[in-house]
Amino acid sequence: MKNAPGALIHAIPEFSATQSIKIAPNTSVPVTDRLLAIIDSQTFQRLRAIRQLSLADRVFPSATHTRFSHALGVYHNVLDYLRHLDRFPQFHQSFDESDYLSVMLAGLLHDIGHYPCSHQLDHLEGFPKHEQVTIDLIEGRLSYEGEDLSAIIRREFGLDPNMITRFFRRQHTVPLLRQMIDSPIDADKCDYLPRDSYFCGVDYGTGFDRQRFITNLMPNREGNSLCMHEKGLLSAERFQLARYWMYRSVYWGHTVRALITTLQQCCRQLTKVPSHHELLGFNDHSFFEWLWQQSNGDGRELLRCIHGKRLPFKRVYTLAYNHDPDTYLKLQDESLRAQIIAKIKGGSSLSPHMLVWDVPPAYKTTNWETFAVRMNDGREVPIEHESPVIKALGSAFLQGVRKIRLFAHPATYQDLSLDRLPPIESLLKDLSL
Repeated sequence: MKNAPGALIHAIPEFSATQSIKIAPNTSVPVTDRLLAIIDSQTFQRLRAIRQLSLADRVFPSATHTRFSHALGVYHNVLDYLRHLDRFPQFHQSFDESDYLSVMLAGLLHDIGHYPCSHQLDHLEGFPKHEQVTIDLIEGRLSYEGEDLSAIIRREFGLDPNMITRFFRRQHTVPLLRQMIDSPIDADKCDYLPRDSYFCGVDYGTGFDRQRFITNLMPNREGNSLCMHEKGLLSAERFQLARYWMYRSVYWGHTVRALITTLQQCCRQLTKVPSHHELLGFNDHSFFEWLWQQSNGDGRELLRCIHGKRLPFKRVYTLAYNHDPDTYLKLQDESLRAQIIAKIKGGSSLSPHMLVWDVPPAYKTTNWETFAVRMNDGREVPIEHESPVIKALGSAFLQGVRKIRLFAHPATYQDLSLDRLPPIESLLKDLSL
């Protein structure tokens, strides 16, 4: 492939579209008739009823934005990524029109498989991974309301849907393009950080210069990864700080985590998990109605702590990795956590659902994802070698964000307050004897 710079940009009508859709905050997303055929499909329109941050609106009341607007925002970012990266011969000579179109549609459709609270539930037994639902919808193995999304993609864009879903698989067949969809500096994060920040009413995710961030992206020397030019180092630092701040204050804030953990505990008690088709048919409201009908007394008590009066579970124990790595790793053991709860309960009549653990996955506790920086002298170095800010984020993330917590039902909180709760470390020693 020996495309001239700009040739693919000029050949693809989406880059010069005159129609647009306005989304907050103050963004116009260019669209064509063929793109609208996908956006107006029932499969895509259902995202209007799926909130981006699920239960976060119980803490941040204005956080009611949806995956519909986020998907449009990511698509808009992918267009800008491509416009800029197309200037590099190493980039535009490596791909053809179908590659550009497929990564554009991957940006638009990357969340098409989400169902209510899917990020919080898709690691529980019986609940499907939203990534797999996305792949199945795009490739036509799964449909919503009988609509075949794969047929729309073929008809409007002449693309094999597998060209799109390759970006959601782990084979890394086109790693440079895939990094636009999934990497530490991808178009997804470039949208959801400022969007979530805006709708939550906080400014933590809006502190980076989007334009300067994008215009300093470039292919690395090997052509298999995105990197950042040294001129964009400050924007990259602010981007990574925005991510850290949003995780600490919003995504993994203790009240949001209490609500999520309560929901997970409720769903673990279900005797029936909805089918993929049923999950796609739910919106946020109807899912909780279904959950109420399917729950037993304990489950309904948990749901009352999320809705109604909103009485979130309270923290009775918190542990950061850097405070005690040994205990942190031991508490990854689910059976050990169950034994600790049994010890705390002792001979009391405390119901099993009154105490719940919130434990980050172990693989998330190792390091902070980083990327390379192209220095003015041509060297490519890991960003943490040039930025003490990024270097410090790994330990800061473990200390400030990825905490293990034990939550108690608000009715029992006073009996399990910090001065009455047996030390978890002592209980661990007793159990290891």
